[in-house]
Amino acid sequence: MGLGVSVHPTLEDLVGPRSGLLCAYRFGEGGVAQAVTEAGFSPEPGAWTWAHLALGDLRSKLLLDKVPDLPADARALFLQREDRVQLEQARGWVFGVLPDLERDLDGRPQGEGRLVFALDGTRLITGRLHALRAIDDLRREVDGGQPFDGPAAALARLVEHYVDRVEQIFEDLGAELSRVEDYVLTEPQDLADTGLAPVRRSLSRYRREVQWLRGALTRAYAGRGSRRVAILGEWLPDLVAAAEDLDREAASLQERARLLHEEVDTLITNATNRAMRTLTVISTLLIPPTLITGAFGMNLGGIPFAHSPSGFFAVALLCLGVVAGLLWMLRRMDML
Repeated sequence: MGLGVSVHPTLEDLVGPRSGLLCAYRFGEGGVAQAVTEAGFSPEPGAWTWAHLALGDLRSKLLLDKVPDLPADARALFLQREDRVQLEQARGWVFGVLPDLERDLDGRPQGEGRLVFALDGTRLITGRLHALRAIDDLRREVDGGQPFDGPAAALARLVEHYVDRVEQIFEDLGAELSRVEDYVLTEPQDLADTGLAPVRRSLSRYRREVQWLRGALTRAYAGRGSRRVAILGEWLPDLVAAAEDLDREAASLQERARLLHEEVDTLITNATNRAMRTLTVISTLLIPPTLITGAFGMNLGGIPFAHSPSGFFAVALLCLGVVAGLLWMLRRMDML
């Protein structure tokens, strides 16, 4: 399913970065960014910097070594693959792992991704293994001249981009659910191929991501003691509310999908019952003729019509009469 605006591949997407650095910016007066060729990790008065790293390039570790005050736990997140969504803080830094959407060179979603980040008052460092959508949206905003007052504001905007992207995915899945519902409620020809299973699977995957993000943001906003992230305090209430709204939307879609699945199961059960009822009636009607033909087929003396040239027709008429009588009886008993 599409996600809207097509993303054209950049040179970095095609050949990769030259030094483990995907992009770097220096934000000066007014929060407007200027692209730089090297990451500046030393705090500057009245300015802040953002460096985005390619974690698949071993040279990104050399860039992290230029940040001597980066906490060891934050450095470990950049150097080892960590899928658990989390927000932590230590020694004046906030760091963790956020969900994102992997994309191909045309911008089509390829599944769930992870973005590692660390920030303090004047520096923002992000890293990813594969091309991601939300961080790319943020980078395009920065290139377009969108001002950001500090690293926390940029990170909050990144989460907003992710929420917007997932919300669009849920809208597409909701439209697909409506199509499946219309198909199911109009006497479908093939109940085994409604297309519901892929929709339910996608809903389950993306809702897990949203729930993990919601949990991490809630702990950062309302956690006890050191778990409360003060540097993001201005944006956390809105981010938590957005994640909760998205989770409720996902829950509503999952409930619709579950009810639709039950409706499909009911239709399949009814179709199976109708087929079994038909087979039962046919079997009931065939039992007496089978007994009659079995009796006349015994190789014994005294079989009626054994030497009569019209014996076969007489027995056939007898079978038809018995079947007709059974049909009349079943109709009188309202079983047909």
